[in-house]
Amino acid sequence: MKFFYTIRLLSLLVFCLFFILAGRALTYAGAITLDTIVITASKDEGDEKNIESETLKTHKVVDLAEILSNEMVEATMIRKGGYGNEVSLRGFGKSDLRVLVDSGLLEGACGSRKDPSLSHINMLTVNKIEVRQGPFDVTKAGALGGSINVITKKPQKEFLGEILAKAGSYDFLSSGFYTTGGNEKVQGLIGYNYSESDQYKDGDGNKLYRFAPGGRPYNAVGMDMKAFEKEDLWGKLQLTPTENQTMLFSYAYGDAKDIMTPRVGMDIDSEKTYMGRADYTITGLGNLSDKFKLSFYQNRVEHNPSDKYRELVSAPSFHRHNEVKSTITGGKIENEKSAGFALFTYGADAYKRNWKGDMYRDDTSVIMDDELIPDVDSYDCGLYIKADKDFDNSTIGIGFRYDHFETKANENLKQSIAVTSTNKNKDDLLSGYLSAEYYVTDNAHFFGGIGRSIRTPTSVESYLQSPSPYFHGNPDLDPTKNTEIDLGFQLASQKCSFRAKAFYSDLNDYIYQQGKQTADSHETWTNIDAHIYGADVKMAVDIISDLSIEAAAAWQRGRKDSSPENNNDNDLAEVPPLKTKLALQYDTPEFFGTLEWIHSEDADNVDTDAGEKALSGWDVVNFRAGCNYKMLTLNVGVENILDKHYAVANSYEWDVVSGSGANPAIVYEPGRFFYASICFKF
Repeated sequence: MKFFYTIRLLSLLVFCLFFILAGRALTYAGAITLDTIVITASKDEGDEKNIESETLKTHKVVDLAEILSNEMVEATMIRKGGYGNEVSLRGFGKSDLRVLVDSGLLEGACGSRKDPSLSHINMLTVNKIEVRQGPFDVTKAGALGGSINVITKKPQKEFLGEILAKAGSYDFLSSGFYTTGGNEKVQGLIGYNYSESDQYKDGDGNKLYRFAPGGRPYNAVGMDMKAFEKEDLWGKLQLTPTENQTMLFSYAYGDAKDIMTPRVGMDIDSEKTYMGRADYTITGLGNLSDKFKLSFYQNRVEHNPSDKYRELVSAPSFHRHNEVKSTITGGKIENEKSAGFALFTYGADAYKRNWKGDMYRDDTSVIMDDELIPDVDSYDCGLYIKADKDFDNSTIGIGFRYDHFETKANENLKQSIAVTSTNKNKDDLLSGYLSAEYYVTDNAHFFGGIGRSIRTPTSVESYLQSPSPYFHGNPDLDPTKNTEIDLGFQLASQKCSFRAKAFYSDLNDYIYQQGKQTADSHETWTNIDAHIYGADVKMAVDIISDLSIEAAAAWQRGRKDSSPENNNDNDLAEVPPLKTKLALQYDTPEFFGTLEWIHSEDADNVDTDAGEKALSGWDVVNFRAGCNYKMLTLNVGVENILDKHYAVANSYEWDVVSGSGANPAIVYEPGRFFYASICFKF
C-alpha cells in the first residue's frame, strides 16, 4: 500500500508541475492573496473570529468537526472514529444544527449518522466557515439552534495555488493540491486530495477497534484495518461576461472506503459523494436591486455500511450490509436592495430530499429489509424577508420566514403501523427574530435578540423501519420549535478585547428518543418540552508585540420540562459541561506558534435513563508552530502532549440501523499525536 501511495503522490506532483508551467505560459501570476477561514456569528451576537488559512494548516485534523471544536469554546465534538465526527454548538447538534455548503443544504445518508454532514467536505476546498448561533437567520430552513455554512474557494483570474502534504502519528498521510487561474472572462479551479490513516491509540494504549460495542466486536481483519481512506476531486468554472454578471459552475466528488465507526455495529464499506451547483449573480440593477442571486444545487450521498469486519457475537447470526442513498435537490432566489431607510434582503428557497435504504444478508444476497428507510420524499418551500437599519449609535434587525413542508413515505410502514397509519404529513411554519445593538462608545456595545426557529422531523425519526425487535420511526412527530433570548456585551480596543453572552432557549415539541414501553414494543422517537440555557466569555490581550494570550469559557445546561415514558432523569442529553481554553500565541510574518490548555469539567449532568454515561473531566495541552520561507510553509505540532486518556463527549443516540440499543459505546480521544505538514504556494 505504501508503494501505491508513493505512486499517487509522484503522479500528483507531476500533474501540479504541468499546471504550474502551463499557467506561467498563459498568464502572469501577480500578487498572491491568501484565503481566509472565517468563523462568524450573526451580527446581533456581536461575535466574529477570523482564522487565516495558515492557521488551518497548523492543525492535524482530518475533518471540519475537529476544527470547530478546537477553535470555538462553544463547540463540542462527538468522537465517532478516526474520521467523520459530529459537532454541537451550545448543546445543539445533529439535525438541530443545519449544515450547508455554499448555502446549499447538505445531509449525510446514514440513519445512525455515521457520516455527519461535515465529513463530506474536504478542507482544501474551504474559503471560510460561517457559524451562526441561535434562531437569528431566516435565510436558512430548519436551523433550530444555528447553522454552519461552509463557503468554498472560487476561481480567480491570477494563476495561483498550493500543494499540501501532511504526515503524523499512526501512519496518518494526506496530500493534495488546488490551482486556479484565467482571464477577465473565464476562470477555472481544480483540486485533488488523498488521505489515509491507521488506527490511533488512546492515552491508555487502546487501539480504535477496542471501543466497539460488546455485541459487535471487531474480527481479526477488522482489528488490523485502516481507520479510513478517502480521496476527493473538485473543479469550478466561472464566467464573467460583464463586470456586473457572474456565472459559477462547480462539481465535487468524494470516494471513501473502509471508514471505521467503532461506536456502532457497522463500518462504512464504501461511500461516494456528489455535489453539483450553478450560481448566477448580477449587481447594480438600479431601483430594482443592488444584488440579485439565483442558485441551483444537487447533493447526493451513496452510503454502504457493512458489518463484515465484526464478530457475530449476538443476533443476527449472519453478516449484513445496507445500501442507502440520499439526494437533495434545491434552489434559491434572493435579492438585496437598500431602500434608503433600511437594507432589505428577501427571497424564496426550496428543496426536495429523497432518502431510501435497504438491508441485505451477505450470505444469501437477499434483501432482509427492503423498507429500512422507506423511500421518503421531503419537500420544503420557503419565503423570507429581513431588514437591517443603522442609527447613530444602534442597529436594529428584523426577519420573518414562512415554510410549507411536506413529507411522505412511498413504501409501507411495517413496524410503525402498530402505533399509527400515517405516512404523509404537511406543516405550515412561521419563524423570525428581532435583534438590536447599542453602542455605549465606539469600542463598547450591548447586543441582544429574541427569535423563533423550527426544524421538522428527519426521515429516520419519522419513518425508519428497522427489523424487529429494534426501532421504528414515529410519523406523528411534531416539528420542534425553539424560542430563544440572547443578551451580551462586547468591548474591543487595540490591545485587548472582551465579550460575554448569555442565552435561554425554550424548546417546544423537542424530538427525543423513547425507550421500549413493553417487552414487545420498539424504541422510537417522541416529542417533549425542554430548555437549554448557558453563557460564554472570551478575552484576548496583547502582552507585547507579536505575543498575546487568549482565554475563553463556555457553559450550558439542558433540562426536561416533560419526559418520555420510562425516563425519569431531568437532565437533557448531549449537553456538554463547562469547557475552558487558555492559549499563548506568537505571530509574525515569518514565525508563528500556539501553546494551549483546554479543560473540561466532569460530564455528570447526563441523561442516564437514555443511556448516557458520566464522563470524567479532562485537561489537554497542545502545541503547534510553523514558519514561512518564500513560497514554502512548514508546520509542526503535537496534540495531547501529556498523553492523557479522555473522552470529549458522549452521545445517547441509538445505533438505529445495526440494532444496538441504549448505552452506546464511548470512543476515547487519540493519545500523544505528532504531525507535520509542508505547503508549497505558487
